Amino acid sequence: MNNACRQMSGGLSLDDLPDLPCIMYALDDMQDYLESEGENALTSELYNIAQEAIAELLEEEGFEF
Repeated sequence: MNNACRQMSGGLSLDDLPDLPCIMYALDDMQDYLESEGENALTSELYNIAQEAIAELLEEEGFEF
């Protein structure tokens, strides 16, 4: 999640941004995905979940995509 944040924001980490529910929900979604898929889980799917949450967080902070 932090890697996605750095890439999408130009270097900011999650520690640099406010805690918003979208991050908590994304972490829950990632956990649910891992539990349901087990060994078949794709890192690309986890990254997609992270990117969506980070995009929402950054948009709340005034970033545009």
